[in-house]
Amino acid sequence: MGFTLDFTDFEKQFKTIVEKAIPQEAGKGLFKAANELLNDAITKIPKAPFEEGHLRGSARVSKADITYNSVSIVFGFNIVYAARWHELSPAEDMRINWSLPGSGRKYLEIKMTMYKDKYIWIAAEYIRKSAK
Repeated sequence: MGFTLDFTDFEKQFKTIVEKAIPQEAGKGLFKAANELLNDAITKIPKAPFEEGHLRGSARVSKADITYNSVSIVFGFNIVYAARWHELSPAEDMRINWSLPGSGRKYLEIKMTMYKDKYIWIAAEYIRKSAK
């Protein structure tokens, strides 16, 4: 005596979860993490420079680009203005009188290194919740 299990519906649903739901949630998580990173770049030392607000006002996060094997997002500040400050040497940085106390160069790069676990956790939480 035997029995048969039909996993057809399960396989269809599982495929949808793996190919669509999880990448979509990963995209939402990356979007949230990128926004958190930009906020940290503005509020935590070294802060994004601020004189007239053009740099901070240029902060952008794109919608996630989801392909068959990747999920990516583009985020940051106005590249021309930001690069001007990012590429300063430490000696040049010392000569600048930043108008906002706590401002400085590499304000985005430093946050990516300093808080990377937080940003990964944010994205991972979206994926984890989608698996429930």
